[in-house]
Amino acid sequence: MIGAAEKGIEAARLTAPPQGAYEGVDLRVLPKYICFRAALLQSKLTLQYVILLLSAGLLAYFVSSRMEIHSLYKKLREKEYILAPGVSDFTVASPQGVPDRYVADAVTDFLSQLGNVTAGNIDEQYASLAESMSPLFKVKFSAEASDWKSQVKAENISELLTVTQKEIITDGNGKYKVTALGRRDTYIANEYVGHKDEVIELQLDLIPPKSGKRWFLQISNLQRQRADTFEKKKGL
Repeated sequence: MIGAAEKGIEAARLTAPPQGAYEGVDLRVLPKYICFRAALLQSKLTLQYVILLLSAGLLAYFVSSRMEIHSLYKKLREKEYILAPGVSDFTVASPQGVPDRYVADAVTDFLSQLGNVTAGNIDEQYASLAESMSPLFKVKFSAEASDWKSQVKAENISELLTVTQKEIITDGNGKYKVTALGRRDTYIANEYVGHKDEVIELQLDLIPPKSGKRWFLQISNLQRQRADTFEKKKGL
């Protein structure tokens, strides 16, 4: 006979849930779901790390590039300014080239030092002019000007140079040829003795910066002659 206990066991067996399911949920797919979620979270975390590293790298590259550009601009500005002889302000310049105004101002100052002299200032004027000459031409100029300086002091000569026309030609590589037409008025002991028309030719070289000096124009040659003599040579 089947007792009450056996009936309960049989009832329990009949009401047990299907294997791998609980309350209508298939538990057999749970391990796969957990693995999928873990893999997804790990993938997202890895992606976040990669994005963070890339962002840090890009930020570091941007900062370093901006610092490098700032440094280059600073160095460029250091080479970009020159002080022309006789000019009180800075002039923008580029390697192997300077603005026309700079060259014109420098030439005006050179001609003034050469032509506007008196017995009292000729030494100072010529010494200042010689500072802008190449070493080789400086020696030649000093030797040739020695007798003229002695004559100016002995006879109390004063000269005034008026430039009427200037032509400045550049080869585009830092070399300039200057031709200036002018009138030289001469005074001896404060008495006017006449004038002469002159042509002054200058060869200028743009010298790169070195210790204690910025870009500057250097006189490599200078010729001063009467206008009629210049025209004769030009005609030949």
